[in-house]
Amino acid sequence: MVYLSFLLRRMGLSVFVLVGVLILTFIVSRVIPSNPAALYAGARPRPEQVEEIEKKLGLDKPLTEQFRVYLADLLDGDLGESYHSRRSINTDLSIFLPATLELVIAAVVIALVFGIPIGTLAGAYPRSPFDYATRFVAIAGVSVPSFWLALIAQSVFFSQLGWLPLGSRISRDATLFYPIAAQTGFYLIDAAISGNWDAWFDALHHLILPALVLSAYPLGVTIRMTQASMLEVLSETYITAARAAGLSRPVILFKLALKNAIMPALTVVGLSFAYSITGAFLVEVIFSWPGVGKYVTEAVLNVDFPVIIAVTLVVTVFYIGVNLAVDLIQALLDPRVRLI
Repeated sequence: MVYLSFLLRRMGLSVFVLVGVLILTFIVSRVIPSNPAALYAGARPRPEQVEEIEKKLGLDKPLTEQFRVYLADLLDGDLGESYHSRRSINTDLSIFLPATLELVIAAVVIALVFGIPIGTLAGAYPRSPFDYATRFVAIAGVSVPSFWLALIAQSVFFSQLGWLPLGSRISRDATLFYPIAAQTGFYLIDAAISGNWDAWFDALHHLILPALVLSAYPLGVTIRMTQASMLEVLSETYITAARAAGLSRPVILFKLALKNAIMPALTVVGLSFAYSITGAFLVEVIFSWPGVGKYVTEAVLNVDFPVIIAVTLVVTVFYIGVNLAVDLIQALLDPRVRLI
């Protein structure tokens, strides 16, 4: 019953935030000094063309009626149409969003796989050379701008070493000779489902460098949070009792201490996942990765407001969804959270 009450409170708060973003994006799209009908009509439109498009888009109606139509379309799952390309935004996002999610998921997996063990060991050996090296890596990962790190990574791993490709999601040769049959939009999944292993390895080869760059921030945060939590947990009485009982150090670290220390790290990883969706924008542009970042960048350059607003809403939904999921996982693992 307590968990159900907690769930309803968190869901209510999430709905409140989402409604606020909906209202804000609608107001911004109407307040910005521009003429959407003129943008939709193209270069040098005639006044009668603009007037006709205003009626087509419903811009001649009162704001309250426009907002009602806006909400009705969203509830139907219709994000609108791009003023620049005249394509459905739903169709565009079905192409670009999986590319971004594949990149972000890979970055977060890298952060988890390396961040939690490194943070655990750094917390277990404070003031050691490993601890100081870990602190340096974590602070650098959080502080270094992603676009600068991306350029350095391209210079080192492509220009100098030649180990990894410069950019794009897959090579031209793979596109021509080993085309991936689109099913989910995730190249690694689609290639694996069809048994197209040549394309799978090619896609993985292209994914490594941008994923490593994007993982720098969540990796740094995960290391620091895990390390700080481990230092706190290792000072607890039950850890001292476990040591006195003769339990081995790996058992104490990874079975007893990490179980309680991982809670803050989970929260940070969840927030980092949501943050990485927006943080991927610059990385996608630099690596020519055909994701949402590149899509919205072109929309900004073309003053394509429907696309900008739609991407804002989609990112907000992911942010809210991830935060809600993290809250629910925390509540399941720690009953004390349910009372907050």
